[in-house]
Amino acid sequence: MQGISRLIIATAAIVGILVVVLVYAANENDRMEAFDAGFRGRAIEDGAALYSEACATCHGANGEGLVGPALNAADLLVPEPGESLPPRVIARGWKGDLHSFLATSISSGRVGTVMPAWGQKAGGPYSEQQIDNIATFIMNWASEPGKKWGGATERVAIGGVEPISAPVAEAMPSPPPSDVRSAELGRYLFQGPAGCAECHAFDGATGVIGPDLTGVVENKGRDYVYNSIVDPTAAGHDKTVMPESLSFSLSEIEIQSIIDYLENPEAAKPAEEAAPEKPSGPEAGQQIAQAQGCLGCHTVDGSSLVGPTWLGLFGSTRKLTDGSQAIADRDYLYRAIVDPNVEVVDGFNPGIMPQDYGDRLSEDEIQAIIDYIETLK
Repeated sequence: MQGISRLIIATAAIVGILVVVLVYAANENDRMEAFDAGFRGRAIEDGAALYSEACATCHGANGEGLVGPALNAADLLVPEPGESLPPRVIARGWKGDLHSFLATSISSGRVGTVMPAWGQKAGGPYSEQQIDNIATFIMNWASEPGKKWGGATERVAIGGVEPISAPVAEAMPSPPPSDVRSAELGRYLFQGPAGCAECHAFDGATGVIGPDLTGVVENKGRDYVYNSIVDPTAAGHDKTVMPESLSFSLSEIEIQSIIDYLENPEAAKPAEEAAPEKPSGPEAGQQIAQAQGCLGCHTVDGSSLVGPTWLGLFGSTRKLTDGSQAIADRDYLYRAIVDPNVEVVDGFNPGIMPQDYGDRLSEDEIQAIIDYIETLK
């Protein structure tokens, strides 16, 4: 009897173990799914924090697109019908999956655009795991692309949100040498790959996200500008507006070149773009006379208007209202411009000629007008 009892107990134990194993196995899928969901949730949470820190400035806090294109958009997140990849990824000729496309773009940056490299292997600040978490966070928008940020419906259409402007680098000439400090290199970087022109107004750039940088070096000094680039938070700038990536995406030579450009933008322009020389002599005098309204009162064809004609004026003898005469030489014409009521020509009313040309015009401008009058013979 004892042997039979032991056999029954052993059999019951084996059956119990099998039941436990079967129950555990039945619940393993649920347990693994819960584990995966928890792991994905932590990745999304970490990715959201990193995205806010690094990506929101250019792509929008909710992926709606600002300087950079929209990331919370169907054409990036939803596969093309009959395809395994979204339209934007297919257009790039990508052979991997969406996650690897996003992770690679974030890690290595985008050549020809203002997108820098964020991965440590490319000189950026983030580890491979952090890059993966950012990509996972972006992919989380795929369930309802465009909806979670509450934007207008037209910004959710296939194609996503276009950038404010196309990558500036596409319109720039070939870059100057990057290992030689120059204002020209600074201009190329500012207007192109570094992306400064997308946010700041300066030398023709019309960005509005950051402050106008006209005169910033003169007013605040090179050290202030340097610190604003390499450590914007320490310099007092909001890290959600001024990117912190420039210190690792730009070399010391490139940073100093940008500051050189901000200090003297004219030095950065190729010869053909340099400001043309201003006209001088009679040509300048004619332009100044037209701009100042002189030819509204003085003709150059001999006819009379409010004031005496300039045709044949130079060197002529002028009869004045006090009965005296004066020779219209350079000294006389100078006095007539800066102090017109001292010698009034007979037949013309005093007080009509503006009294402020001596203050309004520079010495060179006055002499240029006299040069022009001298040619009207």
